[in-house]
Amino acid sequence: MSALSPELLYFASRMSGFSTNIFKLETQNQTTATSNSIVAFDLPSNSIINLRSFKMFFKCNANAIAAQGGRLPPVKDLVERVEVSMGGVVLSQGTNFVNVLSEAKKAVSAEYCDAVLGHPEYIRATSYVNPADTLATTANENDANTSYCIDEWEGFLGTADPMLFDSSLVPMMRVRCYMATDNVLSSVSTSVLGTAAGNFADSAGTDATTGPPLNSTAVGSPKYALSDIRATIECISIADMSLENMLASQMSAQGELEVPYKAYYSFLDTHTGTSKFSVAASSMDRIWLAWRGSDYNSVTTPITIGGHKVAGAFVDVTVGAGTTTLDIGKPQYDVGGVLDTNSEKYKGRYFNFSQPVAFGATTAWKAQLQLNGAYYPQFSAGIEEWYGITKNSLPGDRKSKDMTLDQYRDNYCVQCARFNMPNSEFSRSLTGVDTRSTNLQGIVRSENAGTSLNPNLSIFIETTEVLKISAGRSISIVV
Repeated sequence: MSALSPELLYFASRMSGFSTNIFKLETQNQTTATSNSIVAFDLPSNSIINLRSFKMFFKCNANAIAAQGGRLPPVKDLVERVEVSMGGVVLSQGTNFVNVLSEAKKAVSAEYCDAVLGHPEYIRATSYVNPADTLATTANENDANTSYCIDEWEGFLGTADPMLFDSSLVPMMRVRCYMATDNVLSSVSTSVLGTAAGNFADSAGTDATTGPPLNSTAVGSPKYALSDIRATIECISIADMSLENMLASQMSAQGELEVPYKAYYSFLDTHTGTSKFSVAASSMDRIWLAWRGSDYNSVTTPITIGGHKVAGAFVDVTVGAGTTTLDIGKPQYDVGGVLDTNSEKYKGRYFNFSQPVAFGATTAWKAQLQLNGAYYPQFSAGIEEWYGITKNSLPGDRKSKDMTLDQYRDNYCVQCARFNMPNSEFSRSLTGVDTRSTNLQGIVRSENAGTSLNPNLSIFIETTEVLKISAGRSISIVV
């Protein structure tokens, strides 16, 4: 009977004594934070906790320095590394630049971002958080009465299976959030679309030397600050002994419990045709490649996403007894705004991914992975072929992003190669490449990369690791 599809079952199972509640967690060190700070929380012990429900709340502003025109990115990008430890044992040591990884995944995946608490879009002049908050020419973004929230996490918090985790089985659990540098922010020199003072979108053109986009100017050195930091998590209670009995039976039969989760290892390189990396993992599942310009670490005005509004469309607005000319911008693809581009849309330079070739180059960029001498794919693939490989490599719960080829080249240039069985993540199966005995040596080889551009290549190795839990709260990690 259990082998039948749930749609064919005519009975219901019942778990008695189930209850749930939300608990507030205070920080272990401070309620404020700035760049490069560490924010820590201890998770409830002797509880069944819903790891996916962990949410970090805070207020945030970009006004640590006056008159810098600071603009915030999506707020989850303010965290650069997330570390989960149990009794001082860190579950994964290699997950750096998790904000870049998150944006790289979002670049090619149709991910949902909560616009109520997540601050998904860059604010130019009028805040969508508080429309009454109109930002002047050099005003910093600061809504002191609004709390933002990070509720999507890579690594153990976001991928541990099962997500309902009995913390009584392990030593004290601590979450450490390492805050990003101030360079993840953007800045402005004016808040009026279409003026010549280096604003968000002052040109529809492209630069044949450095590649698109042109409309990004280095201005200011804004800093961000967090305050009123706290977290929440869901805890579950089951009055009967069904869960305890099941876990005790499994531990008695197998000697341990296994909890698989995703871990990532990052490599950053100035790419000049080849970039090397190495990894030893029990299950190497995917390799992610994210390309950024050499100046990605500079604070500039936000970059217009291809096709969206730039300067050039004027209307007359009545003001008092006279009129004033207002530039409302025009879409780059078509005056009518084809493909939903009749709007402004921006990315910060730190998270803008663009192909590593000079704009207008006559030779196409191609790339190929070399893994211990074996090639993937079996040919040097162009950007269109790599997009097809990427679509085939995304996890089953991620749909490909709705974008144009122009946008993929200039704003979302991320590639993904899968080495595990499709959807194996959802069946607790480790089917990726076991590289522990060989310590895989990898090379990213590219053709016609603009070496004069010195593009930055971020390589993320996605693996599945296993937390093994034994009697007496003893734990070990299978890397």
